[in-house]
Amino acid sequence: MGQAFWVAEDVVWWPGGREADRERVAIVTVSYNTREMTALLLWSLHTIVDWPGLEIVVVDNGSRDGSAELLADAAQAGLCMLLANDVNRQHGPGLNQGISWLACRPGPLPAWLWLVDSDVVAARPGALSAAVAVARDDGAALVGEPQWDQWHQLDKFALYSLLMDPAVAWQERTGPFMDDSDPGFELFTSAARLGIPMAVFPFAADGHVIHRGRGSLVSVYAAGDPSHPHYWWSIDHHEPHFGGVPGADGRYEALLQKFRDETGPLTGATLVAACRR
Repeated sequence: MGQAFWVAEDVVWWPGGREADRERVAIVTVSYNTREMTALLLWSLHTIVDWPGLEIVVVDNGSRDGSAELLADAAQAGLCMLLANDVNRQHGPGLNQGISWLACRPGPLPAWLWLVDSDVVAARPGALSAAVAVARDDGAALVGEPQWDQWHQLDKFALYSLLMDPAVAWQERTGPFMDDSDPGFELFTSAARLGIPMAVFPFAADGHVIHRGRGSLVSVYAAGDPSHPHYWWSIDHHEPHFGGVPGADGRYEALLQKFRDETGPLTGATLVAACRR
C-alpha cells in the first residue's frame, strides 16, 4: 500500500465529480502509543475480515513506544498506508488527516470509510459486509452504534467503529472531527440537523468488533508521567471496560492470545508474517 507520509493540517473535503468504486472500502485509524493494540487491529483486519482489496490508513501521532517503527515496517510491506506525524495531533485531527489524504490522492475513491479506534479488534469475517449491507438497505451515510452522551443528554453514535459514506457526510456543511474530548460531537449533531440519513448497527453489542476501551489511557498510565494532563485520571481509569458487552473480555483475550502465538515477539517482520498467513 505505501510508505510513511506526513500531510498538512488542512482539511480536504470529499471531491465531487469523481466516481467511487462501490466495492472499495478504506479503513482509517489513529495510533498513539498503542503498539500491540494497533498491531492486533491490523492483524484482525487482514486475517478475520472478509472483504477483498481492503485498504488501511494508519495515522500515527508521534508515538514513542515503538509503534512508529513497527507501523513503518508494516507500511513498507504493504499492510497499510502510514501517515506519520512527529507530534501528537490528537484523535479528531488525526482522523481528519487520514480522510483528507484519501480525498486528495489520485486514483479511485473508496465508496465507504470505516473509522475504527486502535483498541478495536475485528472479531467476525462479516463485520464490514454486514454494516455496508445495512447502509445500502437503509440509504444511510453514517452507520454506527448509539451511545448515551451524559454531558449533552442525548444519543449519538460512538466513534470507535463508524461506517461513513464520505460523498455525503464528509462535506464542509457537516464539519470535521474536533480537537477535544468528544471529537465527533459536532459532526454527528450537524448530520442530524441536516437530515443526513443514519442507520444503527450493533458493531460491539453483537460481537462484530470488540472495543477494548481506554486504550489511550493505558499508555498514559504506563508512562508514569505525572505532568501529563490525563495521568491522574488514568490511574483509576486505564483498565478496559469493553463497553459493558457480556463476554467481550473473554473473546478479546482469546484473540489476543492467538495473535501472540502467531507473532511471537512482536516485530515488523513477525506482524507481516502473521497477517499473511
